[in-house]
Amino acid sequence: MSALRIGMLGGMFDPVHAGHLQLARVALDELALDALHMVPCHLPNHRAAAAASPQARLAMLSLATQDEPRIVVDDRECRRQEISYTVDTLVSLRAEFPVAALALVLGEDAFAGLERWQRWTQLLELAHLLVVSRPGVTQALSPTLSDLVDKCQVNTAQALFERPCGALLRSRKMQMDISSTAVREALQARRDTRMLLPACVQEYIDVHGLYTSNGAGLARSPQP
Repeated sequence: MSALRIGMLGGMFDPVHAGHLQLARVALDELALDALHMVPCHLPNHRAAAAASPQARLAMLSLATQDEPRIVVDDRECRRQEISYTVDTLVSLRAEFPVAALALVLGEDAFAGLERWQRWTQLLELAHLLVVSRPGVTQALSPTLSDLVDKCQVNTAQALFERPCGALLRSRKMQMDISSTAVREALQARRDTRMLLPACVQEYIDVHGLYTSNGAGLARSPQP
């Protein structure tokens, strides 16, 4: 029997939007994952804190993914009191699934900044990387990351999982370019968000008064 294929997709999910959900679908389909853990960040290292509480972001993520049984809404970072580092989350997943094949799902922009991540080289000792590009987005890579791509890139998911870890697959199957900042701005301006948010997430935001000038969920500063 082949090993379980488990993906990890981290982020603020503040709020979860159509772009996040398409990225999740790309990862599930591209890698034929048995499960994808979507892990909201509690205390980020390189950006401002989330506008909505961890509990609200977990609730919205659960609503948005309730029809996809392969998605696991994972609260392990929200249960920590310290800064959330992806490498620590992967260590935790590896301990929970010692014989699974792990894959970390990243956007192209996040991958371009990988060298700023805590213990970033250890990521490839724990998991494979799936790097997904958004339409119209190109990122220049440092010499170190360009060299990493040259050494580690494979062309298929099958080739990716022939190794225990450390391989890299790039995908250009994303069709949306949506940022959480743009979604929050649309919500604050009371613009139509039907193309940006699942209806169940919009309803939750309305009921709880998030991302409005008078609500507790007002974004404190722009975030990527």
